[in-house]
Amino acid sequence: MDSAEAVPMAHLKRRFASLFAGSLRARLLGIAALASATVTACSLPAFPPGGGTGTGTGTNVATDSLHFGTAIGANGVELVGESSAFSITALGTTGQIYFRLESAQDMGGRAARLYINYAAGDAPYWQKDYPNPQSYGHILLSSFRVTDVGSYTVHAYLVGQVGPDIGMETHVIDAPLTITQ
Repeated sequence: MDSAEAVPMAHLKRRFASLFAGSLRARLLGIAALASATVTACSLPAFPPGGGTGTGTGTNVATDSLHFGTAIGANGVELVGESSAFSITALGTTGQIYFRLESAQDMGGRAARLYINYAAGDAPYWQKDYPNPQSYGHILLSSFRVTDVGSYTVHAYLVGQVGPDIGMETHVIDAPLTITQ
């Protein structure tokens, strides 16, 4: 190689090293940012800040629980106005009650099924299935409406598909719900 080719070749090698290093750095930063976003998106639904039960204990152990509230909080995992008794007047025209179902078992993409029954005699009032948007996780948040005054028991189940029209229910938890005027 003569000296005329050596200068451009050395320049090309430095330029390539510079571009490669920049590209590699950008890739690493992009992967780190993607990994960070993925971990945040995956871990928040599975375990809320402060632990699986939202108690602030710092343990990430999910438990079977069902809580009701008037809205979903800004973090998308906690409820606002948490209670087991609501006033139709306070709920307004929508009558929306939000719930947070937590399962000790990984939901594994199974749908959640809620049965709302009258507390006296456990007669059915309403039932609804909630498809699970994730293939894993322990927490599902959504809402339902109750427009009649009364005392209810809400039965929560996870439902796995075992046939074309058959779902196998796994009981998670029961919770009381009271609706007043």
